[in-house]
Amino acid sequence: MTPDSPDFQTRRSFIKKTATVATGAAALGATNIFKTPVYGQTQAPSPGRVIGANDRIVVGFVGAGSQGRTHIRSQKAHASENNIALAAVSDVFSANLERGQKDAGIDSANCYKDYEKLLERKDIDAITVATVDNWHAQVAIDAMNAGKHVYGEKPMARYLMEGFDMLDVQKRTGKTFVIGSQYCADEQWHKAAEWIKSGKIGPLVWAQGGYFRNNPKNDEWEHAIDPALSESTLDWVKWQGKAKKVPFEARRFASWHKYFTYNSGILGNLLSHLALPLLMSTGNPEFPRRVVCTGTKKISFERREIPDTTHLLAEYPSGLTLMIGGSTVNEFGIPQIIRGHKGNITISNSANKAELKPEKNFAEDIEAEEFSNPNPIAKIEKLEKHFFDCVRTGKTPLANIDLALKVHTTLCLAEMSERLQMTMLFDEKTRKVTNGEGKEIAAISYDTEIPPHA
Repeated sequence: MTPDSPDFQTRRSFIKKTATVATGAAALGATNIFKTPVYGQTQAPSPGRVIGANDRIVVGFVGAGSQGRTHIRSQKAHASENNIALAAVSDVFSANLERGQKDAGIDSANCYKDYEKLLERKDIDAITVATVDNWHAQVAIDAMNAGKHVYGEKPMARYLMEGFDMLDVQKRTGKTFVIGSQYCADEQWHKAAEWIKSGKIGPLVWAQGGYFRNNPKNDEWEHAIDPALSESTLDWVKWQGKAKKVPFEARRFASWHKYFTYNSGILGNLLSHLALPLLMSTGNPEFPRRVVCTGTKKISFERREIPDTTHLLAEYPSGLTLMIGGSTVNEFGIPQIIRGHKGNITISNSANKAELKPEKNFAEDIEAEEFSNPNPIAKIEKLEKHFFDCVRTGKTPLANIDLALKVHTTLCLAEMSERLQMTMLFDEKTRKVTNGEGKEIAAISYDTEIPPHA
């Protein structure tokens, strides 16, 4: 049986098929049937189903590599408590598709090499996007236009303007979008936001932090080539998407994190995990006004385009400056601190706590406070549950699209600053980027040619 067959025309028949293999749950009641969306047009999209508090959410997965299968296994393990049913998986690499099928506990009729076929399914309410970075935006846009809610892995998108395209579609469709950085669900960051909103540390001055690790083999993001990988098992052309087309190269597919063609390196892969909760904790996330970034690649292997150390400075209209760094060749970190005029907040993920301490000149006006988070930190299943809760209630997620876009803008401008070796100024009203001399700079995209620098 295929998704196009008559038996798939009601949700009840779908649940009868998937209940024993996905969640063991009972069949759903009948619901409305929507027309297949027309892609690439600006007409009003299929709105998808209105999901009630007790309705089961039917989910699909686009991308079944290691991170995609992490989500599949997590959502299957918590399917009962989240009241969800796993329905379908898509991947352009047949071996990943087979693994995803096995993890999800579904049959081959529910597996697709082309994600567009998955999105045509009238029974699917929400998807998780865990593809290569250069597909994040397009899949999310197509999904929201098809009436699906989206949990999108970080980074939000590959390039700057893709993020604004996603925002425009989300606002038009009203679909729930969550950016997949699980730190945004940790209570210590929200306690910091509470302190800041109440004025306990005064006007914000600057925030700092970083993400550091050190691979002794000096080959961060170098992955073994899957024995099953070949031009016959992978749709190489589609996998590249809008990226510059190159001949098939197994290593390039296995270790795509090393290439600017598909990702921004430390900025998108690591620093997004810190920038998202840091900006969230300010209580009023902003678009950056000015961004400067440097990066070096003197230690890592030559077979790598992205830097091995990155340093970012971003200035926001309120006066807050964000300073974050990252390295894959040294693991000695920077404390996570939010500085205000009257006091400072330190946040420790490893200790699950946040501490507020006044500046000495305000010690008589502000009391020191400490918050300990008893819950496990940075759990994917915690943010996934929050996503499903928001789909049902319509509430704005913690890791919402507005926060995601402001962080995305900061990180994209940082990549531009580092690779073009210039300061980037941003106007959120016009969405224009200029340099320090006021000259407009075209946002880099898939077609931009940037020569490497020393």
